[in-house]
Amino acid sequence: MSQARPYCPNGPLTAKRRVQLALFGLAFVLLAGLARTVLVFLRYILNDPVQDMSHAWLVPLFSLYLVWRRRREIVAAVGEPSLIGALLCLPLLLLLWMGERGDQTRLSQVAVYGLLWTLPYAFFGRRMAQLLFFPVAFLFFMVPLGFLDFFTVRLRMATAWISAFLLNGVGIPVRRVGTGLHFLSGGGFALDVADPCSGLRAIFAIATLTAAYAYMTLNVRWKQWLLFACAVPLAVLGNMARILAIGLVAHFFGAGTADVLIHKGLGNSILPILVAVPLMLQCGVWIDRIGTRGAKNKNEAPAEAAGAAEAAPAAVAASGSWAAWAGLVLLPLAMAAMLTALRRLPPPVLEPQDFLAANLPELPGYRLAKPWHCHNEQCRKVFDNLTVDPVTGKPPPCPICGGMLDEVSYGERAYLPNDTLFMKGNYYDALGGRLHVSVVVNGASRLSIHRAELCLPAQGFSIEKISSHDLSDGTGGRLSVKILDLRPSLAGEQQRASQVYYFVSAHHQTASNFVRLLISIRDRALFNRVTRWAMVAVVGEPPFDTPERLQILQKFLDKLNPALRSPEARAASASGMEPSR
Repeated sequence: MSQARPYCPNGPLTAKRRVQLALFGLAFVLLAGLARTVLVFLRYILNDPVQDMSHAWLVPLFSLYLVWRRRREIVAAVGEPSLIGALLCLPLLLLLWMGERGDQTRLSQVAVYGLLWTLPYAFFGRRMAQLLFFPVAFLFFMVPLGFLDFFTVRLRMATAWISAFLLNGVGIPVRRVGTGLHFLSGGGFALDVADPCSGLRAIFAIATLTAAYAYMTLNVRWKQWLLFACAVPLAVLGNMARILAIGLVAHFFGAGTADVLIHKGLGNSILPILVAVPLMLQCGVWIDRIGTRGAKNKNEAPAEAAGAAEAAPAAVAASGSWAAWAGLVLLPLAMAAMLTALRRLPPPVLEPQDFLAANLPELPGYRLAKPWHCHNEQCRKVFDNLTVDPVTGKPPPCPICGGMLDEVSYGERAYLPNDTLFMKGNYYDALGGRLHVSVVVNGASRLSIHRAELCLPAQGFSIEKISSHDLSDGTGGRLSVKILDLRPSLAGEQQRASQVYYFVSAHHQTASNFVRLLISIRDRALFNRVTRWAMVAVVGEPPFDTPERLQILQKFLDKLNPALRSPEARAASASGMEPSR
């Protein structure tokens, strides 16, 4: 009785094939070493309730299931190496280097996922890449949402506007103020459509589910993409249902019940998904019917599987050239060199703060007062013009609650890195108008500075408008700034304000947080230095939304910006040279 022979569609393992598999195994081990920080980052992100990505634990399991499901096709697709696949690995290795040295783990995450696809492509050919494309692409649903923060403010505004329209349409009186919704019934319930309520996280979770469902149930590629595109409107509809439910419960049962049962219970994730999933299933049925005639075979495999048998023989006969084989040897060597360099290179050097004045300057025509922040969480009042002790340099306790006063706010002291530097002051003009200036300078960590749009809702403000302006910098150059028009989120609060901010370093000035991050990544990865950035923020009441108010802002910045930058740094910026250390 003959023994069963092992499944080996490409014939016996030749010496050439053994070398190919050994090199691939070595490259995969090196990739695991390069991905160590990504794995640590993923463990943190998936367990962080603020990120709201608990669904992402299922993503790698589903990808592994897809690979196991088509394992025979994958084995059959083992072919000759591909020079194109090897070349595609090079920009991903560069991206991985930029992410690791630039302290941007999301870039490293994207690079690692890309290499999970391009390495099999390089070692085993195009057919292997086709089979692994979707299982690897599905892993990108594990990338955190922070890089989409530019989209959240606009999504919050749209969500608030549509929700107010729908609630008023069903007879629940609501007044919208920026991203805030003020329910005029139910005890004056107020809701701010902050980041968790914007719908972006629901879009991400539902898009993950929709991509998996479309791949498993639809047999035509364009139909899969069409159903996947439906994830965004489905998630928005689910979020609308959530806010409508909050309004209905607040209207009929009171604000307390709405907050407990929905906003803190079912509202943030479960309710939008419960609404979106049935709609997704029905959309799948409708899309599947497009262009079909007669009865449909329900057991038909996905489109890629349908042509696998015909495509496999062509894949085995892939064209491996001497250049492709050279790429197989050079790739592990490059990965080993990168891993060694990442472990042995010294950390980036932090730039000094010599491009800024040591303290906020006195400006002609303005009186400067130092603000003091109460650190009692139930008070948090701000005072200026307080008499400080000449020995300790500290003011007396809070005159309202007796709490400790500090130069920076409770949140900044508690949540920002310890090496973050601050300069704060209130500038009063001759008419009593006040402009509050806050300068935050990053330390070694990139977490010292973030966009104002991300924290203002938590501070009790609704963002009504975001605009960019190109002003004079007071020295003959141009100063790009971003202006946020604000209103307190609390019902009944009518005082509006604006926050103006921009970023400066010894070498650059920008109002774009994205540009600032790109420059920081480049300097860390290529020049081994941590760029010292200062975020300059000016808050004024009323908003800078008229030509007259913009002129007041311009007059103030014409004096503040030159005085804030040290003469040495200004001269270096003008000549294109770095200031001396």
